[in-house]
Amino acid sequence: MATKKPTYVSPSRVAEDLGVDARTVRRWISEGRLTAVRLSARCIRIDTAEVDRFVSQAARNIGPNSAA
Repeated sequence: MATKKPTYVSPSRVAEDLGVDARTVRRWISEGRLTAVRLSARCIRIDTAEVDRFVSQAARNIGPNSAA
């Protein structure tokens, strides 16, 4: 069985997809909430599987059973 090759996207693409500012995505990375790969001093990429994990975890945290 072939392993799926990871797909990487920029913080600004993640921000656009999630409807937040790119600074928010970079803050999540610096806080360790979202794992990213730094390719150079100015180039950061995030695996789309990591974005899916992050969104899933966030959805559980704000789901109907969470304290509001």
